[in-house]
Amino acid sequence: MGADKTIGRSNDWDEDIYAAPGEVRAAAQTDEDARVTMATGLRRPRVYLTAPFTVQELDLRRYMGRWYEIARLPYFTQRRCVGDVYAEYRLGDDGMIYVTNRCLHQDGGIGEAKGLARVADARSNARLQISFRMLYGVHVFWDDYWVIGLGDDYDYALVGQPTRRRGWVLAREPNPSDSQVKQWLQEFADKGFPAASFVRTVQGMGSIPELPPAA
Repeated sequence: MGADKTIGRSNDWDEDIYAAPGEVRAAAQTDEDARVTMATGLRRPRVYLTAPFTVQELDLRRYMGRWYEIARLPYFTQRRCVGDVYAEYRLGDDGMIYVTNRCLHQDGGIGEAKGLARVADARSNARLQISFRMLYGVHVFWDDYWVIGLGDDYDYALVGQPTRRRGWVLAREPNPSDSQVKQWLQEFADKGFPAASFVRTVQGMGSIPELPPAA
């Protein structure tokens, strides 16, 4: 998931760049066991303290296809999305992942954002970087996209960032049971995310036309 724009209009979203919260950095100064992760895809290296663990292995081909957003941590880049949020992922021959995010806006408009994702950790494929902005034909402002939870059958995925400021519950089906969602949010909580701050995404409003099949 990520940035969003209205089809037929210019993209007015600001760039989305993150750093570890100050209180986390301060707490880590006295914690000899703090885990440190370096992210070097942005303009300068960033250090994430006590970052969550990702899944051990991600099969990219199985991960491709449609994912429905079930819940998310609120953030301004999706402030216009009121429901029917989903993502389509396609693995290209070049090894890059081509991303299309769509959602329904309050005025009935359809928000769409096209991006590109790349693997940042080839050992697991679970740490990726994603960009929705281009400058002179080149993708810029790469953000972390970490898969920190995954169903055995790839029926759900928990996606977050090392700062824990953003997170998404994704599923293959648009309307999982409340008990399933509760279980997934508890998994987020167990990894240190503010599970109580997640908001549920309304699915089934039925106003977004289907995307054509991926080539």
